[in-house]
Amino acid sequence: MEAVEKNIAFDENGNALISLGIKFSQKNAKVLVLFNEEDEINEQEWLKLAKYGGAFNFLNDSSEDIYSDKDGTPYKRK
Repeated sequence: MEAVEKNIAFDENGNALISLGIKFSQKNAKVLVLFNEEDEINEQEWLKLAKYGGAFNFLNDSSEDIYSDKDGTPYKRK
């Protein structure tokens, strides 16, 4: 297995294009992305990704509305 190290930049959408040259055409690769500590994603960025990233879009589907206020029994503290 051959390893190649390249510094890359990401656009505003998080996309990157890596140009390694003709030697690597028609090959598959595993990609490992390492960030510097100062480039780590902070809590606000994680929350923004969770809200707008699309991972939870399925919750907008009406078929996910399987419970109503009338389901279950209210919890009463003693």
